Amino acid sequence: MRTRSAVSVGAFLVWTIFVWGIVRVRNIMGDAELTSSERTWPLILAASLWVPAVVLLIVLVVTVIRKKPFGQAATVGVAVLGVWTTLVWMVRAFDIALVSDRELPFILVHLVLAVISVGLAVLAALALRPDPALTPNLP
Repeated sequence: MRTRSAVSVGAFLVWTIFVWGIVRVRNIMGDAELTSSERTWPLILAASLWVPAVVLLIVLVVTVIRKKPFGQAATVGVAVLGVWTTLVWMVRAFDIALVSDRELPFILVHLVLAVISVGLAVLAALALRPDPALTPNLP
């Protein structure tokens, strides 16, 4: 795996783990106004992002250590996680910016988080595209 590809994919995965696995889970669990049942769906949503990111990060680290190519299943996993990240942020950004009654700083912070998350997802997907120089020309 090329170093640039590993860095792009790694940045996306680490960012996802940080945003959804650390910050979001901490915010959910620290919100005294939420009951246990009200925490369930937000925690499931967060886990749907950070758990695959952890698995894919482990695969990435093992791949880099062994100096092997990133497997097709892992490549598809990163692409699916990127699409899911984009969809989640589209819905959340719309809700936060236009539907919920939020203060401007809160809206701006979350829009920046969305842009960074989607941008890193795109960079990771682009980094995992097949190298045209290594792809045989088919008639």
